[in-house]
Order: sequence, then C-alpha cells, then structure tokens
Amino acid sequence: MSEILPIKPRALGDQVAGELRRMIITGRYAPGTTLVESHLAEKFNLSRGPIRDALKTLAAEGLVDTNRRSATVVGLSGADIDELFSLREAMERLALEIALGRDRRGLTEGLQAALRGMRRAAEERDPTAFTAADLRFHSVFYDVAAHRRLGDVWAQYRPTIEMLLLASNERYADLTPSVRAHELLARLVEEGDPEAVFAELHAHLDNARRRLRRPYTEQEQFPGSA
Repeated sequence: MSEILPIKPRALGDQVAGELRRMIITGRYAPGTTLVESHLAEKFNLSRGPIRDALKTLAAEGLVDTNRRSATVVGLSGADIDELFSLREAMERLALEIALGRDRRGLTEGLQAALRGMRRAAEERDPTAFTAADLRFHSVFYDVAAHRRLGDVWAQYRPTIEMLLLASNERYADLTPSVRAHELLARLVEEGDPEAVFAELHAHLDNARRRLRRPYTEQEQFPGSA
C-alpha cells in the first residue's frame, strides 16, 4: 500500500482560489467587494495562510487588488476579455508555430485525444468535462512546444479562461458546434499549412472572445441586469 502524502498548504490555497474565482467571474462577488482574510478563513474553516495564497493568485490574474489583510474585487469587463484574448491569441500562435516545427505528429495525436474527450462530454451534455477537454486541446500546443516560460504564462491565465468557458458552456444545451470548430482546427494542423492554421486559430479565438464577452457587454449596457 502506497504512503498517503500530506496535502500541502498551497493545494488548499489553490482550492480556495478556484472557489473565489468562480464567485468573481459569475458575479457573486461584484467589483468593489472587499474580501477580508479573517472572514474568508472563517467561511472556509481554514487558517489565513491558504487564504492569503489564494488572494495572491487572484491578484496575479488581475481579479483582485490586495491590501495588507484583505483584497478588493476588480472583476472582469468586456475590455478585460478583449485583453485576455489578444494575449491568448499571441501565445497560442507562438506555441503552435513552435509545435508545428517541432513535432507535428505528436501535436496531432494530442489534439485527437482531447477531441475524443470533447465529443464524449458533448454527448453526455457535461459542460464541466467539456470545458476541461477544451482546455486540454489548447494546452497541447504548449506541451508540444515545450517552451517553459510560454507555458508558465498560459498556466497563470488558464484558470480564468477555464472559468469563463465553463460559465458560457453551462448556458448551451448543444456543444457539438464547438466540437466541430475544434475538429476543423485539428485537421488543419494535421495538414500542416501554417497560414491556414493561423487564420483558423484567429477566427476560432475571436469567436470565443465574442461569445464570452457577450454577458459583460450586456452588463455594461444595462447595469444591474445580471
């Protein structure tokens, strides 16, 4: 029987960050809300250490501004979504460029494995599993590129993108159009024409940006409607 390893405090901080991230992105914690370490520690039944780690993580993602023992929710706006996706496209284009030249076969195999998960989740109408498979698809670019610093930046913003995608996917009963869009991108990668790949990547991410931006645009036009 293998020895059970103790849970590290950082792992608790990641769990708290995930829950707070969800509350912020879904609007449960509105911009301007003050998050006090002691109150959060009581709510999660934890010491302040993991709470502090969680707030530092969210600050690095731009979701909160931290003070000495508290943080203020910044949240996301339509402009933030635009910034996030302009950065994402630049990163994914570079990762794909490197990966295509490094190991196109391995890249294709990784994308097909992720697609199988997406198809299964779409059939089962499971937005959580679908979102995870979607992010695995895009993470293959970074894995095959093996560019450590580029991967580090992706890891920093991936949780925010994942929560945004999940909130969007939960509103759709049929996720097969997204599967088809990823299948097209994977097919172009397999064919190996960089210009076609990058053109489709731009269209793919811009469509996602517009879809994820829509609720924030509505909030800006009709404050208090969310």
